[in-house]
Amino acid sequence: MTLKKPYLISVYALIRNDNGEYLLLRRSKNSRTQPGKWDLPGGKVDPGETLEETVRREVREETGISVEPQAIAGEVTFELPAKKVIAVVYETEARVPGVRLSHEHEAFNWFPAVQISEMDELPAYFRNFFKQYLRESLGPSGLSA
Repeated sequence: MTLKKPYLISVYALIRNDNGEYLLLRRSKNSRTQPGKWDLPGGKVDPGETLEETVRREVREETGISVEPQAIAGEVTFELPAKKVIAVVYETEARVPGVRLSHEHEAFNWFPAVQISEMDELPAYFRNFFKQYLRESLGPSGLSA
């Protein structure tokens, strides 16, 4: 008999600065999942929480930034050793006075979407998300930006 992995719902935020770059966080080397990889701010939905409440809470906890979720930009699914993850990615409006990282991350940086879609240090599911996001939101000309 094969054991089925439980599903977990997570949310992530696209936070864009005035230069059109997106915020990525580098997970700490001792992280249980994706250690040392770049990641979007976000995390798992707690019981009783809406997706919008979760994205606000997770971003504030991980970065100190207040965001307001806007449209859903897309979703990704991926598997971890003990669970399957369905992740909803939100476009957000943000007030970015500065980034204050939590213990979960060791660095942050702002990157153009085109660069993100090619970064080996980003999990493949987020690279693929950015490739599709560029095609859908910016059109063919966005891929050469």
